[in-house]
Amino acid sequence: MRKLILSSFDENSLYSKLDSERKESDLNRTGTPSRDDYERDYGRIVHSAAFRRLQSKTQVFGVGEGDFHRTRLTHSMEVAQIARGISLALNLKDSILNGIHGKIDTSLIEAAALSHDFGHPPFGHQGERALNEKMINFGGFEGNAQTFRILTRLERGNGLNLTRATLMAILKYPILYSQAVNVEVYNQHKYSPPKTSVYDDDKERFEWVTNILEPNEKDYYSELDKMDHKQKHHKTKHKSLECSIIELADDIAYATHDVEDALRLKLIDISELIDILKKYRLENDKALIKAANKLEDLIKGKINHSSQIIKDAIADIISLFISSVKIQEENCYTSPRIRYKAVLPAKLEDLINDLTKIVKEKVIDLQRVQTLEWKGGYVVKKLFEALQSEKKLLRISDQVLINTGMNLERVVCDYIAGMTDSYAIKMYSRLYESKESRLFDI
Repeated sequence: MRKLILSSFDENSLYSKLDSERKESDLNRTGTPSRDDYERDYGRIVHSAAFRRLQSKTQVFGVGEGDFHRTRLTHSMEVAQIARGISLALNLKDSILNGIHGKIDTSLIEAAALSHDFGHPPFGHQGERALNEKMINFGGFEGNAQTFRILTRLERGNGLNLTRATLMAILKYPILYSQAVNVEVYNQHKYSPPKTSVYDDDKERFEWVTNILEPNEKDYYSELDKMDHKQKHHKTKHKSLECSIIELADDIAYATHDVEDALRLKLIDISELIDILKKYRLENDKALIKAANKLEDLIKGKINHSSQIIKDAIADIISLFISSVKIQEENCYTSPRIRYKAVLPAKLEDLINDLTKIVKEKVIDLQRVQTLEWKGGYVVKKLFEALQSEKKLLRISDQVLINTGMNLERVVCDYIAGMTDSYAIKMYSRLYESKESRLFDI
């Protein structure tokens, strides 16, 4: 059970009353609040339907390929735990935070981390590319932007009404889709979406989140790294302090837990991980030395229980990452949540990159994985075509939205993006396959 640690600090310079504001007035149900605003955000996210759906969405391996490897749900929980650990360590020892009397709110961090993947469609990145291809002329699709849309518009019919600070913590790419897109990429029939956290349709809600920033701070927050060639979309350069922590936690979880899954499935050899660790370990890197030694002893047969040894070695690596995060001052703006950023030493960033690279080479690019991804993308495209052509195939609530003026394609996109992998397969089967299906099997 999650043990709450006091996260509300007197005279905490990181947060103001404006940060805990909600877009809509929100009366406390009990009349006597027992939780702070960010604890309430955490509760709303944990009890949301979008959170439950993550259990049946692909992380790397398809959800039907076994019951051991990670799903989007377990990945999100691990990201939240790592982000919490980073925050607690920084609150305890970071000189910049101590100097400004600031403490990172751990409930806010966990709430945002748990919800950071809400917008991912079925079948992972292939599903994302497929939806974006179908939505290019209708505002596009991107998983991070869909997360913001779910939290602010779709969940519970009008969003979860979260605090401004929590929403800012999930804005990994704080720019509109139309401002990030490079149309030259699409002209080459490449349909990976631009990195953006907001659709143009949701501009008003985005502006509400950021209206506490001064004009020059807004410009800095949404500053773009413009691409002058045809291969890549434009990308933002900056994010909030909490978002930078969650991004690091996400990268750490990908780099370590996906490697752990691959080791246990024997897609990556233990010796390959040892070689990577040896490349980076120095005399003072006790965690990497410890992890590499455990794995070498396992190979030499000096110790048994390979599953536990692998987990212990991965835990040592994660511990090193968490303890190495520092706060860095990025600028001299007034708002501390865009003035500061969480960073890892360059050497450990390179280690994350190498771990991620071996997962891509040995797992993601594997023919078995790619065939399932391709199939997933095909299913998403065919579902979109069917639902776009006949709105009676949509839920009654979606038909009502269309009848009241909402764009048909956006409604179809929202519906498909919210599907789990298994639900999408069942819907595809009902629409396109001749085998018998039951009325209530979806």
